[in-house]
Amino acid sequence: MSDALVAVSDLFMISRGNKFDLNKMIRARGHEANAVAFVNRSGERNGIAAFIRDVPGMKPYDAGLITVALGGSTLSSFVQPRCFYTGQNVDVLTPKEPMSFDEELYYCLCIEANRFRYSTYGREANRTLRTLPLPARAAVPDWVNGISKTALSSLHKDIDALLM
Repeated sequence: MSDALVAVSDLFMISRGNKFDLNKMIRARGHEANAVAFVNRSGERNGIAAFIRDVPGMKPYDAGLITVALGGSTLSSFVQPRCFYTGQNVDVLTPKEPMSFDEELYYCLCIEANRFRYSTYGREANRTLRTLPLPARAAVPDWVNGISKTALSSLHKDIDALLM
């Protein structure tokens, strides 16, 4: 890899997730106090398939970490907004050094850009996620940090204009 590219494992600690089966979990509503997001291999709704009750003896992953689907919607990557558990074939990425939300979103897009290398029921990302090439931290474009703040500001202006 060139100096501008590094492996996923150079930027993130990678864990295999919980590998839970949704049909064995007790469902909850998202607004309940003990509801925890259940993330699976979907490419929709941040990968959140349902909300479940806390699993005794198992601490959920913290909000702000990245989930990556290894099969199904392969390489669908999301920054999780709530604490969560995972289903089968979902890896969890924890930045080795502190990253902004915007940087994490950027890396989600970079991971997903490698989707063409895989296929459902064919080559999945289980063995190769850790070696996928990503831009090094020094190569992240300057515009990345602050992009979510800029987007929210623009959205507020658009909504205000519609309401007037």
